[in-house]
Amino acid sequence: MDDIVLVTADSVRYDHVDEMEFISSLGPRTGITAAHYTRPSLAGLLSSSLVSALQSKITGPSIASVAAEHGYTCIGLAPTPQTDPAFGFDSGFDEYETFSEGGGENPFKNRRSRIRESLGRINSVRRLYRRLVPMEAVLSSLPTDEEIIDMAIERFNDAPAPRFLWVHLMESHRPYGTGSEALPKELDRKAGAAGNTGLLGSKSVSESEIEQIKGTYRDALSRVDGQIERLLAEINADPTFVFTSDHGDEFGEDGYFYHQGFRRRVVDRLIEVPVVMDGVDLETEPEAKPEPNRFSVLDIAPTLIESAGMEVPDQWHGTPLADGGSETMITVAPWHEKATIAVQDETKKLVARDANVSLESGENRTETSRAEVSDELEQRLRDLGYTDAG
Repeated sequence: MDDIVLVTADSVRYDHVDEMEFISSLGPRTGITAAHYTRPSLAGLLSSSLVSALQSKITGPSIASVAAEHGYTCIGLAPTPQTDPAFGFDSGFDEYETFSEGGGENPFKNRRSRIRESLGRINSVRRLYRRLVPMEAVLSSLPTDEEIIDMAIERFNDAPAPRFLWVHLMESHRPYGTGSEALPKELDRKAGAAGNTGLLGSKSVSESEIEQIKGTYRDALSRVDGQIERLLAEINADPTFVFTSDHGDEFGEDGYFYHQGFRRRVVDRLIEVPVVMDGVDLETEPEAKPEPNRFSVLDIAPTLIESAGMEVPDQWHGTPLADGGSETMITVAPWHEKATIAVQDETKKLVARDANVSLESGENRTETSRAEVSDELEQRLRDLGYTDAG
């Protein structure tokens, strides 16, 4: 059985993939994400499940759990609290790390203010704080992409074959790097506050500032691309390789910036991402429909598993691309008790905004709900800029 390497990089818009020279050389196609921000999107990707996207956690068999049943050594390196084991992302992995756990001897322990964390538990104080001090994103509490790739190479090369490796890279997430490479804190806060009506101190972002944001983003994509190329060059295998992203980002279109989950937006620049499948068998049966130009990211897992000669779980909602892919592409944008839904095909797109959404799958019924997580994990999510509007 062939080794499998899946790399996801945060916040990569399809219309900016040209900034990634190596990925562009592999002929990226357009994927439609399962959701609008990291946790529900990656949950849907890894488990090919709209239920996982709606609940923002892994709810059924994942690529790793299926591969593990067939003898794969499964390694996951995803340096973000969005993929915490509390949301089921460690299912099936022999080794799994997010590098953001509090306590212990973890060198990447969250470094944010404990006073702010304590005060943030008081709703009225938190709302006032968000109005006075708009949220910026920080990556300094996480390992760099270079460090993650170093670890991935070492662990992959030391593991017994066949191997499944999932790596999620974060430096394409706002503020698009660390230190001097990242957006200045003041600009990141200003852009993050754009479109928040009633937010004290909210100011419009100038054209020159938008160009600065875009330039910093493009530079980050180029660096991420170089790390992906290095990973594939230095592992001791010629694996089946898949690359995609969890979602895109906004740069002032409609007055909004970034990918703020509470907005439940499903515009193309947020849900169209590049997909590369190198070494994946996409040969179609004679009676199958032609391979689509645009397809649901939910189709990646069944395509990958079928190509590797494994059986696709009945619970999965995606369809292998060799069978034509899913007839419709569904994006779920949940936030607390509501969701926006986009349903589209090659010619039309239907959007239902901020609705009470339920999903019936077999005998099970699922509804949107707010995830119950520890105060510490919620604080780590806020440190990446995931917070309510006010």
